[in-house]
Amino acid sequence: MGNLYFLTLFTCFFGLQEGSQITYKPIDKQANLATISLYNNLFQWKAKGVMLGHQDDLAYGHSWYKEPGRSDVKDLAGDYPAVIGWELGNLELGAERNLDSVYFSDMRQYIKETFARGGIATLSWHGNNIATGGSAWDCKQDTVVANVLEGGRHHQGYLAWLDRLADFFLSLKDSNNELIPVVFRMYHEHTGGWFWWGNKQCTLEEYKKLWRMTVDYLRYKKNVHNLLYAYSPATVKSKEEFFERYPGDDYVDIIGYDCYLTGIDSTAINRYRAEMRLNLRIITAYAEAHHKIPIIGETGLESVKDTAYFTDIVYPLLKDYNVSWILFWRNAWEADKPNHYYTPHKGHKAAGNFNDFVRKPRILLNKAIRP
Repeated sequence: MGNLYFLTLFTCFFGLQEGSQITYKPIDKQANLATISLYNNLFQWKAKGVMLGHQDDLAYGHSWYKEPGRSDVKDLAGDYPAVIGWELGNLELGAERNLDSVYFSDMRQYIKETFARGGIATLSWHGNNIATGGSAWDCKQDTVVANVLEGGRHHQGYLAWLDRLADFFLSLKDSNNELIPVVFRMYHEHTGGWFWWGNKQCTLEEYKKLWRMTVDYLRYKKNVHNLLYAYSPATVKSKEEFFERYPGDDYVDIIGYDCYLTGIDSTAINRYRAEMRLNLRIITAYAEAHHKIPIIGETGLESVKDTAYFTDIVYPLLKDYNVSWILFWRNAWEADKPNHYYTPHKGHKAAGNFNDFVRKPRILLNKAIRP
């Protein structure tokens, strides 16, 4: 009775029109009703426009940390992002805070607040290297993935790490004590060689096994049924490269990619445009044919050095493709990272351009997806 009541409330208040039928099913056949509803909402919202996302938006911003209700996006645009990204790195160690000093207890509350507003939380995981004790970027040796798979020397230890993630997912409850659906964008940018799960650290089959093992363990062993799973490689040069490590449609709900603009000279901008168009063509075509949700998992220009970046570079790319959301990376709060931010803040020279961008008819902030 509780779940049925919750679905009724969810469909009335969070976008799935009353009387609509459930059309799309997540890969988890035991997904809770809220997760099923969210998945169907994503298809509806995608037809309306592209949701704006921002990493760690509620936790901190440029030169501020942990100010209740604050958001660099809201400071400029008057509304929160529709999608907010979070990072789970260090949760597997039992730490209180993640890689960017966000307390997991605070993250839980931020996710609850976002859900209450009708927004979406997506979580990445820069998990540490269980073999070396180093970070996700520690690639000194290339047997980590093989050794966390079944039969490997670190398999049981890695499952204990997944237990901690499962506990966190199962702690995400709304005001009615119902589980909140979130997106888990794990083992991302694997087509690059900078993470221990990347293309230089494991074979094609090892990566696929790692992905499938994680999904199966969470849903079958830990009974986590409030996740949508997002596949998000780094930008690629071909469709074949994009899918060579793809674990299969039975293991992926959402398909996207990560791509950054690394400079403001014409060569860098032209490369970014070409990479974005290629990857957008790949994900939108595949998503349409296979009933998946296409996203841009991460993007941005550090320090927003091009004052016309949002309207002249990003928007012309988005307007021709039907993607669910675009997520810009974080605005660092740390004093030693004054130039590490990906959306403007108050007083920034690109603030006006950002506001022009979010006012475009196909760019959706939080209020646009809540009836």
